[in-house]
Amino acid sequence: MFQSLKFRRILVCLALLLTGVMGWFLHDVPWSMMHGDAGAEAIHSTNGIPDGRNPLSSNITALPSVNPTILRYQTAARANLLQLTTGLRPGRGAPIPSAEDEHDLPVSDVSFYNWRGELLSGWLALAKPGAPVIIVAHGTPGNRMSVLSRSVALYKHGYNVLLFDFQSYGNSGGQFSTLGMVESEDILSAINYLHGLSGTMYSKIGVLGVSMGATAAVLAAARSNDIDALVAESCPVDATAVTADVPDSASRLADEELIEAIYGVDVTQARPIDVIQKLAGHTALFLINGDNDTTTPLAGMQQLYNAAGQPKQSWIVPTAGHAASFDVDTSGYIQHVDDFFDAHLL
Repeated sequence: MFQSLKFRRILVCLALLLTGVMGWFLHDVPWSMMHGDAGAEAIHSTNGIPDGRNPLSSNITALPSVNPTILRYQTAARANLLQLTTGLRPGRGAPIPSAEDEHDLPVSDVSFYNWRGELLSGWLALAKPGAPVIIVAHGTPGNRMSVLSRSVALYKHGYNVLLFDFQSYGNSGGQFSTLGMVESEDILSAINYLHGLSGTMYSKIGVLGVSMGATAAVLAAARSNDIDALVAESCPVDATAVTADVPDSASRLADEELIEAIYGVDVTQARPIDVIQKLAGHTALFLINGDNDTTTPLAGMQQLYNAAGQPKQSWIVPTAGHAASFDVDTSGYIQHVDDFFDAHLL
């Protein structure tokens, strides 16, 4: 165990510099460790990178000779960084059936590219051409299946619904979760995709985001006027402070170094509290939180609510834990969410 954060930072930087970051993941770490059970499946990608792997991968192990002392430090740094950044590799989520086998929601397979060239996979359920579209954004760990029940309820109410897997989740390309940063770009790419379809070209857009999906949705709405209404359920104040994903300061530092190197993104900006005021005037906001949520506590929702501008509203769900409001009070959830979207999208 390393004795100081300073020493950890040195080892993190050493790992990144000596191994080209992705080389040690993709050549020395089994692919199954990166993706869980789904890692063995072929992930379609047409960005010219075989098997959907990151272009920064290197072949460091093919060097003709390496100083043994450097190798010892390199190995220790690799092991340390692998352990510290576990939260960025949550797995692909539950198995996703084919569209024709999904009987709860009449969906069609869709795919579109995010801004970084990764192919994202999802489902589109069209209730009525021209009707508003709700993009339903899952949390971590998870994929589209973890928000299926919410999507079914929205569809039954008459909304078109797009549910898709964020980059690095489900059937989408990508390697690492970024705690909502790159995922917010995925939401904006989904909006661009919807505006290119004849049935949804002029549709108003709503987003329902859960946990990390809520972080991504708030960040996306802060950058775009295209989101007319946003439900943010169990939204973190600061995604890098959610201990389930980032357990300590050493992990936070390692995540920051790795995501900066891979994506060129500052993951410490995954802080909805810093940008939520930018939604004022163009995106109606509805915050939902359980009073038994220990992952994103109720006090955090109150902070977000106080920082946000109008229009805004909130709902506290008694006894609900993290991202569990729908399961705890299904009828109440459906009624509150339908009323909110109806008020701002119809």
